[in-house]
Amino acid sequence: MKTINVKPFLSPEWSISDEMFVTTQFGACIEFKTTGVAKIQLNFKTSCQGVSFVVKINEEAWQTLPMIEQQLVLTIPTELSHIRIMLRAINSNSMALWQQKIILSTMLIDSGQVTQVSYNEPYVTFVGDSITAGEEMALDGNHPELSYPLLVAEALGKPLNRIAYGGTGLTASAPFQEPTAISALWQVADNIERQRVLTDLVIVNYGTNDFNYGATSDAFAFGLRIYLLELIKRFHSAKIILMIPFNGAFKDIYQTEVKRFDNFIIMATDNWIVPNLKVHPLSSEHKQIAEHILRGL
Repeated sequence: MKTINVKPFLSPEWSISDEMFVTTQFGACIEFKTTGVAKIQLNFKTSCQGVSFVVKINEEAWQTLPMIEQQLVLTIPTELSHIRIMLRAINSNSMALWQQKIILSTMLIDSGQVTQVSYNEPYVTFVGDSITAGEEMALDGNHPELSYPLLVAEALGKPLNRIAYGGTGLTASAPFQEPTAISALWQVADNIERQRVLTDLVIVNYGTNDFNYGATSDAFAFGLRIYLLELIKRFHSAKIILMIPFNGAFKDIYQTEVKRFDNFIIMATDNWIVPNLKVHPLSSEHKQIAEHILRGL
């Protein structure tokens, strides 16, 4: 087996720490093409338990692949392959993932060559909570590979940059305060800077957790105002779209606060086919959400 430099194949959700590659994002991706490779081995050093990925080879369906003894091993069935590997789940929540981190140390192949997949377009960036991360989309849990951010990115022909953590929000009422919405924009873990990539479109979905856990209108208005300033600082050259939460929460506050700025566009989600009685849309509903977003753009 020979060692391959994995850095060119990592999505922006990965960063470097102590010469290893770190992510805390469900949906973080490793993408590359192979020629004459029959076996790939990814070696990890992480304390997270029950880690699983999904893998797509060429146009085959996504398949779940568990990490076993800190390794992910792929058998490649074709001489030429386009491979995507995406972090799907751990046996815990996104706050534990933020604290413990997925740490990738090395990538090995048996023979052949591995090459980068190049994208000429700027990234589309999706920001939000567990809905944006693709959590709890089916009975078997997370499916970031089927979530609306990826579906929209693929339809636009753009690479995806995802910044989304379950349980987070814009107020102290959100159940998880690690990471905060602001720190997630700048860091991929504590004291580990997030990669900066050129993006010309940012789509934000926040407010569901704040509403569900009792945030007042005043608290959300203040949290949103501070967050909008941070979005301008982080994505000052991009078109920024703010989605109203699917349950309709804080719609009036969004409409009032954006009047203070010239940087934001409101995307109403009224009449989108997303039931208000549950937090997490199903896979079929993510597809509908993606279609609504694409029409709205």
